[in-house]
Amino acid sequence: MLKRLFSIAVLGAVFLLCNRAAAAEPLELWHSYRGAERAALEQLIADYNRRHPQLQVKALAVPFGGYADKLSAALPRGRGPDLFIFAHDRLGAWASAGRTVAPIDDIVSERLLSRFPDNLRQSMVHGGRLYGLPFNFKSPALYRNTDLVPRAPRSTDELEAVARRHTDRNAGRFGLAYSYTEPFFHGALMNSFGAGPFGRGGELDLDSPANIRSMELLLHWARGDAKGEKILPEEPSSTLVTNLFNQGRAAMVISGPWMLGEIDPQLPFAVEPLPLNSESGQPLAPWVAVEGLFVSPWTEHRRSVLDLMDFLTSRQSAEIMAIRGGQLPANLAAFDHPQVASDAIAMAFRAQLDNALPIPNQLAMTLVWQPLETTLQKIVTGAALPAPELHRLQQQVSGELARLEQARVRNNIGQASLPVAWRLGLWIVPILLVAIALALWHRHRIPFTAGWRANRTAYLYLLPAVLGMTLLVFFPLLYGLLLSFTDTTVFNEYTPLWSRWVGFDNYLAILGDFDLWGGETRNLNFDNFYWTLFITVCWTLSNVVLSVGLALVLALALDKPIFGRGLFRLILILPWAIPNYITALVWKGMFHPQFGVINQGLQILGFSPIAWFDAVGTSFVTGLVTNVWLSIPFMMVVILGGLQSIPKELYEAARLEGAGRWRQFRSITLPLLKPVLVPAVILSVVWTFNMFNVIYLVSDGAPAGANDILITKAFRIGFEKYQYAYSAAYSMVILMLLFGYALWQTRVGRTVEAVR
Repeated sequence: MLKRLFSIAVLGAVFLLCNRAAAAEPLELWHSYRGAERAALEQLIADYNRRHPQLQVKALAVPFGGYADKLSAALPRGRGPDLFIFAHDRLGAWASAGRTVAPIDDIVSERLLSRFPDNLRQSMVHGGRLYGLPFNFKSPALYRNTDLVPRAPRSTDELEAVARRHTDRNAGRFGLAYSYTEPFFHGALMNSFGAGPFGRGGELDLDSPANIRSMELLLHWARGDAKGEKILPEEPSSTLVTNLFNQGRAAMVISGPWMLGEIDPQLPFAVEPLPLNSESGQPLAPWVAVEGLFVSPWTEHRRSVLDLMDFLTSRQSAEIMAIRGGQLPANLAAFDHPQVASDAIAMAFRAQLDNALPIPNQLAMTLVWQPLETTLQKIVTGAALPAPELHRLQQQVSGELARLEQARVRNNIGQASLPVAWRLGLWIVPILLVAIALALWHRHRIPFTAGWRANRTAYLYLLPAVLGMTLLVFFPLLYGLLLSFTDTTVFNEYTPLWSRWVGFDNYLAILGDFDLWGGETRNLNFDNFYWTLFITVCWTLSNVVLSVGLALVLALALDKPIFGRGLFRLILILPWAIPNYITALVWKGMFHPQFGVINQGLQILGFSPIAWFDAVGTSFVTGLVTNVWLSIPFMMVVILGGLQSIPKELYEAARLEGAGRWRQFRSITLPLLKPVLVPAVILSVVWTFNMFNVIYLVSDGAPAGANDILITKAFRIGFEKYQYAYSAAYSMVILMLLFGYALWQTRVGRTVEAVR
């Protein structure tokens, strides 16, 4: 009896401990806040934990750069946070995938939703279902230097007139500056003329007359016309806009609340809502990004998570985030607090919200951003006209949407409806690879076994390298190969592989160079595979020839006993010692058409400045100069080492025979440098062929992708258009090209050795 009672007591204790452990398991909240925002949020979490000791919350700050990727990797696999804070613009893709975010309309009360204005609340809705609660908002507004512009302009005509009075291109001064080639900022003009990228029924309408007119007005501001000179700086970026404003060289700028922490404290400025569009009579309506609280579909604490969301969006919490965190809370009751109401800047952004539109969270919007940015760049540089370019963009995005719809239908059909031959065919490639591996092992089994026994210590030393190569090289390579035979995108990447299998369609689209979404032959354009291949070959040849040639000249000079040789070697090796992405950014700044040192030097010499990134040739030169600058030091060191290994007696004997310097170079230097030059050239070709950093950071493929090489094009397809399978096929084509080059180079090398 006592034993039974003791057993029951032990089981009861274990049960209570397990329940307590389960209850003590904290909720996990992910965010990407820093500084004051993070401190204010963590204060709220600590306050919530004190009020709810039975349910603790753990806040994890994730670096912003990798935040989206971490969510996309963790949540669809049943991991990650219970609750996360993120911008609403990806909601369409997440809701369509169905494994990243869960709807909450079944547990949210109308009382809770009444805290938020309708436009912010609708940003959390997709497909008629509510997926989150708005937490804060960010939208652009007009910043003005109050010394230069005492009164805010009320219309775009007045804005343009004020901007023209303060624009002096020769002095580097502008009346207005903003990142006008970014769709987020151009949205203010698009929305004020019409319905933006989508029609009233939600259908894609990029080439509407209203959108064309918005592009024409931007073109007028950016390039000028018969009515006046341009009022916007070239090659705008957020850093340039901030610097111009801080230096008093931009009278007005359009930016968001994120710029407040970068403004010079001594600069007198004010923030105002954007003015009316003089043509349409409607206010400029910028996009507003809404950060929402979203729930993981895998959380086991939905009611507890909702209670936390209720707390974080309450008026008291919103006031703390506004006052201590500097946020613009979605619960607009916080703006009635005296400390917030007395903040003119916060109230200006609050007033701007009345005319702002949330970024559409439709699936199509994910596909619009990058192509629209490319279109804006082409139009403002004069490479395209608004109407035909927007017509082309409409067809392109419509084709992508049609292809995604076809993939969705195919994914819904599933494996069951596929023919038996297809289902068996999916496994042909891996089965063949395994069969080949087994055949090779069987053929070489005895030598390998004997070799293992005789050299097992050496094999053990090689084992870490083999494992590393398998995990870091061979497995990703095999996965990329399999992925290239599917139609995987960000919207269907978690559906079964067999439902995404398309065979060689991606390779046929690339090598056949027909339209992937329509099947019609395309005219030569910057998206053409063979144009990109041509640019890549030109890029590789010109870089290798120049870098090897100049490095050879410098190595020959430094091989002589000249004064200061050690110092010259140190100076010439510095570009190699500096990280190449830093060097690339420095050169990009030097090539800036208005503020770069190169154009300023040209103006001092009496030449006109060059718009380096507006034409194919000049943009190509910017990358070429940068990469040659980076490549010369390595080549010079390699060649210099080869020169110093050549016996000097050979040159003395040649001089005694009457051979001149050129004859000595051809008969002694070059032949004896071949063992050094050939591997260096092979490495240089491979590195240059895949030189991503310089192209991406210096010219960014400008104009409009014309100078993209194959590797940057593959990156854009994968990470800007989210077509992972097509990008994988592109990468496999690059691998095949380099493999073919390696075979050719090996054959040439053997032929040269045989001749010798």
